[in-house]
Amino acid sequence: MKRGILAVAIALMVPACGGGKPAPSPSPSGLGAELKAMEMDMNTMAAANAAANAAASDVIRASGDCDAARPLLPTANARLDEAQRKVQTATGQQTLDALRKKVRDVAENCP
Repeated sequence: MKRGILAVAIALMVPACGGGKPAPSPSPSGLGAELKAMEMDMNTMAAANAAANAAASDVIRASGDCDAARPLLPTANARLDEAQRKVQTATGQQTLDALRKKVRDVAENCP
């Protein structure tokens, strides 16, 4: 009988103490925040790089034909700008800068 009362008392106390729900995980800080930013950049860069690289590649492929390259420049720059807003790490920034330079070179060679 005493065990039954003790079990009921414990069962009533657990929800009152918040034991029924796991504590929310704290937002990462320090190294955890940096790793999360890198992971987000990798995901962002995968999608943005695919879009921007496709647009930039179209521009670069057409670099010998300025009439074909000129109409592609605004789309390539817009996609690079979109990716720029999402990038959080220096590595992601460098990748975008390299793509942007290639597109800029084509734009300068096709006035």
